[in-house]
Amino acid sequence: MQNRTTFMERINERVCVVEDILKKMEPVEDLLERLSMLENNIYTTKKVLTFSEACVYMGVSESLLYKLTSAQEVPHYKPRGKMLYFNKEELDQWLLQNNIPTIGAVTKVETDEREDKNEVKPYFGQKRYGRKNKSNA
Repeated sequence: MQNRTTFMERINERVCVVEDILKKMEPVEDLLERLSMLENNIYTTKKVLTFSEACVYMGVSESLLYKLTSAQEVPHYKPRGKMLYFNKEELDQWLLQNNIPTIGAVTKVETDEREDKNEVKPYFGQKRYGRKNKSNA
């Protein structure tokens, strides 16, 4: 009679093989993590970015960046007329334009203005002009 293995024994062997393969892949995951860290460090040291690097750095799609460059909304350079290059500092300035103040900053400005005028006016308690509610009339 031949030596036959049962279904459960074959499953157990296959699970062991898969576990061994996963143990071997752990160093690969560490290498991928280190590679992504190195890619991020490249962007901090470079001053001039290519088109694809600028897309990754800004977090936008290629089509959006092409639209922005064709409309001349983003500062860019074309030294030979075709290839697009971007100055990292100019991209940072462009990304940080149109600052939206937070509520804390707005109330701080209001407080500073009141201290300058020595007046006490509550910011949220101001009278609103507009239509009155029919229930209050």
